[in-house]
Order: sequence, then C-alpha cells, then structure tokens
Amino acid sequence: MTLALQFVPVAEGTANEHVAWSVMIPTYEPTVQLREAIESVQAACPDRGGMQIEVVDDCSPTVDVASLLASWGLASVRVHRRSANGGLGACWNECIQRATGTLVHILHQDDLVKPLFYARMGELAARAPTAGMYFCRTEFLDERGPRLGELEQPNAGVVDGWLEKIAAGQRLQCPSVVVRRETYRRVGLFEPSLRYVIDWEMWVRIAARVDVAYLPDALAVYRIHESAESRKIKSAGIATADMGRGLRFIRKSLEDAGRLDCFARAQQFAVNASTWAAQEAEGSNDRPAAIREVTSALRYLSGAMAWRRRFQHVRWYLRLRFPRLRTIGRALRP
Repeated sequence: MTLALQFVPVAEGTANEHVAWSVMIPTYEPTVQLREAIESVQAACPDRGGMQIEVVDDCSPTVDVASLLASWGLASVRVHRRSANGGLGACWNECIQRATGTLVHILHQDDLVKPLFYARMGELAARAPTAGMYFCRTEFLDERGPRLGELEQPNAGVVDGWLEKIAAGQRLQCPSVVVRRETYRRVGLFEPSLRYVIDWEMWVRIAARVDVAYLPDALAVYRIHESAESRKIKSAGIATADMGRGLRFIRKSLEDAGRLDCFARAQQFAVNASTWAAQEAEGSNDRPAAIREVTSALRYLSGAMAWRRRFQHVRWYLRLRFPRLRTIGRALRP
C-alpha cells in the first residue's frame, strides 16, 4: 500500500526583490566554528546590501548566541532564537520560512564557503534560470587536511539525468547547495521526521520536479569531525531505520514524477549504506549500535535484498546478538 504523505507548503509571502541571497545558518550550542562560517560568508560577499545573513538558533540551552556573536564583533548579524528545540528538520524549515531572498543557501554552523561562492553561484543561476536548484563541487576537510569531492561534469550548467544519479544515492553536501525560494514553495519543506537522510530525500524531491544545475568549481567546504550530526546518528545505530523511513518519501516523489524506475537504485543504495553503517559500528566494537543497524536492515530493507544477502544479514544478527553461540560452536567442533 502506498503511504499517503502530505508535504507542508512553505508559508506564503513576497520575497524581497532587492535581496538576491538569503544565507541562513542553523545553529545549536555553537562553537568557534560558527564564527568561521559567518566570516567565510562575509568574505565571500563584501557588499552585503543585497544579502540576508541570519543565524537561526534551535533554542540552545547553554549558549546565548546573540551575545556570542557580539563578543566576536558580529553583532550586525541577525539572530533568531526558536522558542523551543525542534531538531534538525524544524530548524532548517524555519530557515526557509524566514528567508526573503530569491536564492536560499542553508549553511551549517561547522561548514564554510570560499570567497567566490556567491558570485559564481549567482552567475550560474543567471545562466540557468529554469533550474530550481544549484550545487558546486565540494572540498572535504578533516584532521588530515582538504580533499576534493567527485566532479559531476566538467562544464557548468544543467545536469543531464540528474534524477537518476541522485536517486541512486546521496552525493551532495549541504554547503554546496543553493535552492530558489520558489522551489521550496513548490516542493515543500524538509521532512522533519527524518535525520540521516533528510537532505537526500529533499534533493530527490526537487530533482523529480525541476532541473538542477552544477558548477565544477570547488567553492564549498564540508567539515568532517566527530561531533557532526551524521556521526552522532551512526553512533546511535539509527541510520538504517532513518533510511527505511526516508525511502517511503522518496518512493512517493518518484511515483508522482512517473519515475518509479529509479526506485530500485535508491533501495540498493540504502542497503549498501546500511551495511557500511553496521560494519563501522562493529569495527568500533559498538555491538549494540551494530545490532540496531542490522535489525533495522532486516525490518526495513529485506525486500530490497537478494536472498543470499538477506541470509547473510540473519547470520550477522545472530552472531552479534548471541556471540557465545559462536564460541560454543567452535568448542564443539571435532
């Protein structure tokens, strides 16, 4: 049975035509990385007359974000504090609802942009006005230093066959993505019940409705660190359950677009990502998290598995859940 879904529309309102950009920065219990994120935005747009820069605080319990920004000399940056903590999706959605610009960039508190980001992405939007979303190549940054992400295509412009590519797996990082405000009004807000695949589900939903354009320049920086939200989700062992829920929304978007032929690819990506999450948990000696991931895979993704892989997951679950059985079995061998 097809799950009936209702995407909440973006609140109506007239965008300020004099503001080309809304740079919205969701934050929660921020560190100095927030300062670096804001300063990277300011460096990328010295003339900020046509730019809305706003920090949306998800009701941080121990940090007064406005006072923190003032102590950094950033008191001119507007801060909106949510009345209650709502989590990832609720905060991102409030960013969209508060945006007034034609182009909306949601920049996470721990990511960065390079100096030409807004100029070059604005040029791309002007050259591809029919596209509803734009993204550039990403630079990944961790304790070992920077490395470049995958090059989607050598030339700037609309990506052919993008729906097939994004349905086959999450391949975008949020700091690289810019969405027209009108696109959000058309497709709706982020699905707040999701966490691990909340961005992937949105990118598929957008790709099912509008063209998407790409810039091959690496102008967005995605930081990889232990306190990142994706790491927390994996550590909790709930990535697979979230993927299972996300697939229901993705199926609905593909079905509405008449592109259910892409759904098998999405399922296979979820199976592979689930396996990686469980292997990572087991490799870190986090048996409870590994058990949760494998159990969720059998619950949500078994229909997408070949029988051999399903059998391997059952054995994997038994080995994790009852480790003494393996020891006893070895002891009883002749």
